[in-house]
Amino acid sequence: MSRRQRQAPDRRGFTLIEVILALGLLSILFIALVRLLDTSLRIWGRTEAGRELFEVGGAVMDLFDNDILGIEAGPRGDLLGDWTSFDLDRDGIDGTFWPRVRFVKQASASQLARLENVSVGDPHRRDLVEVCWALLPRREADVEERLVGLLWRGERKLSDKESLSFFDENFFGTGGRPVPGALNVVTGGILWFEVEYATQTTRVRDGWEHGFDLTSGASSWDAWNRGRPDVETCEWNEPHPGMPKVKDMPSMPRRIRLVLELERPVELKRRTRTSGLITVEENSFVVGDGSRLPEPGSMILIGEEWMQLSSVTGNRVSVQRGRRSTRPVVHKSGALVHHGARIVREIPIGGLREEWDL
Repeated sequence: MSRRQRQAPDRRGFTLIEVILALGLLSILFIALVRLLDTSLRIWGRTEAGRELFEVGGAVMDLFDNDILGIEAGPRGDLLGDWTSFDLDRDGIDGTFWPRVRFVKQASASQLARLENVSVGDPHRRDLVEVCWALLPRREADVEERLVGLLWRGERKLSDKESLSFFDENFFGTGGRPVPGALNVVTGGILWFEVEYATQTTRVRDGWEHGFDLTSGASSWDAWNRGRPDVETCEWNEPHPGMPKVKDMPSMPRRIRLVLELERPVELKRRTRTSGLITVEENSFVVGDGSRLPEPGSMILIGEEWMQLSSVTGNRVSVQRGRRSTRPVVHKSGALVHHGARIVREIPIGGLREEWDL
């Protein structure tokens, strides 16, 4: 019998087509992993940024809340809330309006000791102090950085004869800036700061309305009805029709509503920009990345003009122009689109009873 010859093993390698297919599949998997990692990092970054924003915003709200709860409603008390204007883009026209709040509050022994830089001493000691809050622009040359303001706060004893009162007409000088050294920075990254006041006729149960109807909230406040808010500077300084008359005691609001919109410096790197010139008449334009915009109904800031988002379709944006008392202007291509995290708090005024079911 003849011996069968052994068959040689098949030593063929991968064909070119098989190699190309394998590389293609690996490339698809690699791209998917990179995108998954990128998405995860973006979500993590937004979560961390959001957490930081709400921590900062909550701390600011708590500090303001603590100040307002001690407000003095007696004959030595006062509350002045008004708006001032700034020319942040340096075009010769004041196009940005930011608020200031000044009031008198009762200070505890520990608060007085901190203010006077002494030990507490008598724990039952009480006195009145003036408090001032103001949103002011930064001094950077870049307009995009100046649009995000610094929130300042200061306090002084009402009986202090050596320093200028926060209510003095000369306290805020040229350019809307206060006396040097009188206020200290609370935090930066403030895109919007708004204070509204509830009169006896303001409807607060179904949400605050902004305007000059009896049921709307007041955008300014003058506890002694002396005409101190400058109506020539901003329309929001107009006296509200629901403001009560005063005689021997200052008038105080039932509630104060505080609104903050924060945009930290790290967030500026994630903002999109406009992709073309925006004329005064246009209500729709294109941005570089529409996915980086907030939900419709939110406010965005381009230059000194506030707009309200109506819709976002891909990179096409529809807006309502000239919001928050700003005016529609021409915007160049590549303008940064600002928007911030919104925090709202209502603060009831201590010692005042809300008699009307509004």
